[in-house]
Amino acid sequence: MYPYILISLALVLLFALGCSGAIQKHAAAFYALAVLIVAAEVLYYFLGVNESAPEWFTRYIVNLFKRGALSTAMFMVVMYTGALDARRPAVQKLMGVRGPLSIMACLLTLGHNIIYGRKHFVNLFTAPGEMKPQTIAAAILSLVMIALMLPLLATSFRCVRSRMKAADWKRLQRLAYVFFGLTYVHIMVLFVPKFEKKWLDILLYTVLFGVYLVLRVTKAARGRKNAPAACACGR
Repeated sequence: MYPYILISLALVLLFALGCSGAIQKHAAAFYALAVLIVAAEVLYYFLGVNESAPEWFTRYIVNLFKRGALSTAMFMVVMYTGALDARRPAVQKLMGVRGPLSIMACLLTLGHNIIYGRKHFVNLFTAPGEMKPQTIAAAILSLVMIALMLPLLATSFRCVRSRMKAADWKRLQRLAYVFFGLTYVHIMVLFVPKFEKKWLDILLYTVLFGVYLVLRVTKAARGRKNAPAACACGR
């Protein structure tokens, strides 16, 4: 079994840490690159290039994008960065590119949705009886997640964020937690019925999402505990 999510996480971390300066200075260029990657992968399947391309290329490279592993890894880095100690140098570096990474992750996710949605979204509305229950559930979850992701994508751009009230922006960005949680549910809906083949993926995703949950809850609890002390000092 090829651990797509672990490979993707390693690549995303190398990319984010190694190119943090370039991403901050030329974010638009990286957004354009993400759009080009989406266009390329969509054409790769829609034009049938995958049928003549080397199997290793599709399995080990294109599938990182098609399966959504790379975009999910980007979302993981974004979410984990908010749950870790911001005083650490590596975390500080990631904080500087958190916004651009989330935008790139959203764009790459759209490519994943276009490729699979070409069949499953169409069947959901035209021939749901021909779909497996888990596929129907996954398709519905995908539509809900797209509805959550689009406003998150739009408000991640600085030009949009600057025009919003800080309180409104923070309130909207809380949808990211719902989106992230639904991502895990979506993956489990697809993988659990194939447990014998997907047990390693199920274990990896459960550990990664579980550790994040623990870190985020712990950080939130510390914040609530320190809040009264901060208020007392300010009197």
